[in-house]
Amino acid sequence: MKGGYASFLVLFCLHRFSGERSLSAIYHLFTGKKSSQTLQDSKWFQLEPFFGVWKEVTLNDVEAAAQQLFENGLISPVQNRSYILTEAGKKQLDEQLHQVFFPVHINGWRYHATEKTFWYRLSLLVQTLSNVLHRTRFEPIHRHEETLIWVKNYLLSQKRTVHELAQTLYKEIYDILSSVSEEEATVFTLRLTSFERIGWTNEQIASYLQKDPVYVRFQFQNVLHYMMARAESKRSSVLYELMHDLSLPIPLTFSTQKTYEWLLRGKSIEEIAKLRRLKRSTIEDHVVEIAANIPHFSIQPFINEKRAAKIIETVRKLRTRKLKVIRDAIDDDVSYFEIRLVLAKEGEMW
Repeated sequence: MKGGYASFLVLFCLHRFSGERSLSAIYHLFTGKKSSQTLQDSKWFQLEPFFGVWKEVTLNDVEAAAQQLFENGLISPVQNRSYILTEAGKKQLDEQLHQVFFPVHINGWRYHATEKTFWYRLSLLVQTLSNVLHRTRFEPIHRHEETLIWVKNYLLSQKRTVHELAQTLYKEIYDILSSVSEEEATVFTLRLTSFERIGWTNEQIASYLQKDPVYVRFQFQNVLHYMMARAESKRSSVLYELMHDLSLPIPLTFSTQKTYEWLLRGKSIEEIAKLRRLKRSTIEDHVVEIAANIPHFSIQPFINEKRAAKIIETVRKLRTRKLKVIRDAIDDDVSYFEIRLVLAKEGEMW
């Protein structure tokens, strides 16, 4: 693929940001930076699936991918290290979205914090069952103490025989791998360790398949997240048992969580600012973050319906999320806080 898979991902994100965010925003999105801005960006630009899914990426990696796109004439700089897609870039992205693997099951927003633990448990359980069934001694693929204890306790609590458990787990994994592409199934299977072979790393698989390592990484992660989603929906499965005790926390920053607790007690923004000895603007930032992340949270105490409707109408008409542009277009004395609040609550509007 021209420019590599990283360039494809960066091109996709730049298209969503539409010149309104810098390359740093993409970097913070991939690494899952738990800041109000990154959490809001994830929601506003419908990039939640990619939140926290590529934690080892560097800003240099993102910049190198963008440089490649620029040199190929696919993006054009606007300001503050932001870019928009050229006509050639839009055409290429459209073609790639039809021809190139896209991780449709990726859900970083929900699974970025728990995927590693789930994978550790699954891969160690598969290795253990395989070796026990074949009566071979083995060194655990993971030396992670919590995982070792969890798998040991899980096996000791079983009412099923090892053979029955292995058969059930095999069928669950087989059914899931049968519903993804053959290449994805191959990548996932090669990561698993059995009694006769050690699971490969993404880099080893990429070398074997002669594919981009980033491409292989996202193929594996796509299957893993799909497996976690399927496990959540089928509570009688072994896979569900591997993840049912993993907390899937609301993605709020620590300080915002404290503000949310005060809001639930009926305190106003002014009262919370005084209680927490913080600026009003900081508490407003927290309220915007809460609106973006808590589905049942109502913004009506902070803005009336008429003003909210006017903001929505203006955003849809202008097709922008630039606060100053929106505010200048509205006759009423609407505040930036009110605009941000509506943007956060409504999400995608066009």
